[in-house]
Amino acid sequence: MNAKLKKAVLAAAIMSTPLAASAANLYGGGASLPAIAYVGDSFTVPSTQARFSTTISNPSFGVEANIDSIFGVFAAPGTNNASYCQTGSGTGKRVLLGAPNWDADGDCGDYSVSPLGFSAPNGQAVPDFAGSDAPLTADDINTFTSGPREAARTNLVQVPALGAFIGLPLQLAGGYAGTPNLTTDQVCGIFAGVYRSWDQVGLSSSADPIDVVYRSDDSGTVFAFTQYLASTCNGRTLGNFTIPSNFFQTNELFEDAVPVAPAVLYAEASPASGNGGIITEVEADAWSIGFANYSNIDAENQGGNTLGYAKIDNNHPASGGSISVGTGDILIDTVLGNPGASGLPTTLSLASAGGTEEECLAVVDPAIQLTQTYPIVAFTNLLTYTDDNAEPAAVEDLFEEVTAGSSSLPAGYARINSTDVGNIISSCIDIDRS
Repeated sequence: MNAKLKKAVLAAAIMSTPLAASAANLYGGGASLPAIAYVGDSFTVPSTQARFSTTISNPSFGVEANIDSIFGVFAAPGTNNASYCQTGSGTGKRVLLGAPNWDADGDCGDYSVSPLGFSAPNGQAVPDFAGSDAPLTADDINTFTSGPREAARTNLVQVPALGAFIGLPLQLAGGYAGTPNLTTDQVCGIFAGVYRSWDQVGLSSSADPIDVVYRSDDSGTVFAFTQYLASTCNGRTLGNFTIPSNFFQTNELFEDAVPVAPAVLYAEASPASGNGGIITEVEADAWSIGFANYSNIDAENQGGNTLGYAKIDNNHPASGGSISVGTGDILIDTVLGNPGASGLPTTLSLASAGGTEEECLAVVDPAIQLTQTYPIVAFTNLLTYTDDNAEPAAVEDLFEEVTAGSSSLPAGYARINSTDVGNIISSCIDIDRS
């Protein structure tokens, strides 16, 4: 039965039956880019940043989410709680889709170790939700349909939730670098390995090598950043050198987005996990530059540190303007295919990728990321299932709070105002609470 029709039938039945209120504890995880908005900045306080944040008071591990964060506002009535593990988008999708050996009850850990899951209660293999800045792909649909989650939950729900600016944190001579301006040519030259020392971009009088700090994990931040690089830098001429037209490939894994290993491409290269890991590494490495969610950079500076970051052609991520997504920019029952010849993402119908079209899977047209005022923008998505969710009413409430709630957003984020998103949340997350 079509998911929307099924929900209408179930709703009619439930309206005539009194429901006992019960508290829900939701467990999810995935992208680190939306974490500041979802759970606040308390995870940045420990000397090793926490991956796990929760609205449960005095948690036995991880940290308590800020009460003014989106999840904090969601939990404020006192009925439901939500926990989030910053695994990165790739691992978040693996847990949601049921990739082999990835379950929700795997250990989340902190930023000193790689996460194995979302730290859900022992025995809860299926998560309640996930977050990803990299939209579902044809390969992801195959993972879902060939694994255990389809049998347990039938189909997938994906809604774009927030837009966010990606900044370029940097450190020069071991101290606060301020907010120097880099031109688009200089950004392309740095990340293409054309410029290998800071004197080549005018930020040092000596040939101090540029240490490029990059994400080691599968990441939607990487997806958005490498899409920007593919669109902006491929085929670009820098002096006497032209970057090949297929040099950068849009990818969730940075090492697969560039043609050679970062250790070969750059004068110095340092891998790090998560947006928090990038920031920690840049702070530790003199003469370094990376890429991370601007709100993570801002949170670090609000905590009393002084982390520099670059403007791009004098465009500042703190005042990047609104993030604009029109109704026609939301694509329904669409997934991503492999990058085309230009390195940019392609789109496919869900049916052609082997999925069942139920108007429950939405994505922002990837091209829209490239049309915003500030040039590097990511869109983060919330994902769950169409059927047999353990706590569907609570999941629906959480998704509504993220996408259309009243909670204020930290600098660098914007909600995506879309009727399509609201319709999917209200129509596709099952309400069978029996």
